[in-house]
This record gives sequence, structure tokens and C-alpha cells, in this order.
Amino acid sequence: MSVYRYHPVTVALHWIVAVLVLLMLGVGTFVLEPMDNADPDKLSMLATHRLIGLVILGLTVLRIVLRRFLPAPDHAKTGSAFLDRLGQAMPKLLNIFVILMAVSGMVLGRMSGLSDALAGTAPLPESFFEFSPRVIHGILAKLIMAMIALHVLGALYHQIMLRDGLFRRMWFGR
Repeated sequence: MSVYRYHPVTVALHWIVAVLVLLMLGVGTFVLEPMDNADPDKLSMLATHRLIGLVILGLTVLRIVLRRFLPAPDHAKTGSAFLDRLGQAMPKLLNIFVILMAVSGMVLGRMSGLSDALAGTAPLPESFFEFSPRVIHGILAKLIMAMIALHVLGALYHQIMLRDGLFRRMWFGR
């Protein structure tokens, strides 16, 4: 049985994760990275960043699991074999990179003693960049930003150039 739209649970998870990932990328890049570790507000920001990162990880894993059980439309075609393959790979790659981002954040938190700092039993390190997972975390952030840009461009290509109504597939309704 072929369906035209994604299941409403799939749609809700897609948009919740999308908003949270964009929020986290923005806060991480423009707030946390330039903020000095001695700044008293940094700890509360990191606590929130860690919590939202764990939520994103959980929701991403849930999306992957549910994708196996919920109905979904066939892959949208563009007329280009390369673009079709890219379109099929992009959501999978985004999921993988989001999971790697969360794992690098957890490893960084563990190596840097973040839990102890949040508990008030140790200070934050002078810099998180002394830990290799921080470099990986930053590289993954840039790669995810590029992938999101490609994902959005692909959706706009379908919507504007191909006029195939692709956006309706990942939105609520009949």
C-alpha cells in the first residue's frame, strides 16, 4: 500500500528534532563557544545544552526505530539519479551525524568533568578545546549545518522548481 504523507508521529518528531537541532547549533556556536568557562552563566547553559542534547539523541533513536514500523511515502524522484541517491542518503546521514554529535558531547562531558562541575564539586576546565572530543563536536556541528542547508535546498528544489508538493508529505493533514 502506497501512502502520500508521512505518519503524523513521524512528522511531529521530524519538526521537533529539527527545531531542537537548530536551537542547539545556534546556542553552541554563538553563545557557548565564545563564552568564557569562568563565566558563572556558563554552567547553567551547559546543563541545558546537555539536557537538550540527550533529548535530541533519544528522539532521533526513536525516529529511526519508528521509521521501520510507520507507513511512509515512496522516495520523491527528481529525474536525476544523483539527486535521488543524495535525497535518500541525506536523512540517514543526518541521523548518523546527530547521534555522533550527541556521543561526542557525552564523551566530552565525561572527559572534562562536566558532571562534577555541575554538581559544584569541581570547576570547569579552562578550555574544552584541550579535549579531542570538543574538536570533533565542533567539526560535526559544521558538517550538520552544511547537511541541513543541503536538506533545505533539496526541499525547496522540490517545492519551487519541481512543484511536486513535497512539503505536504512532511506536514500534518490529509
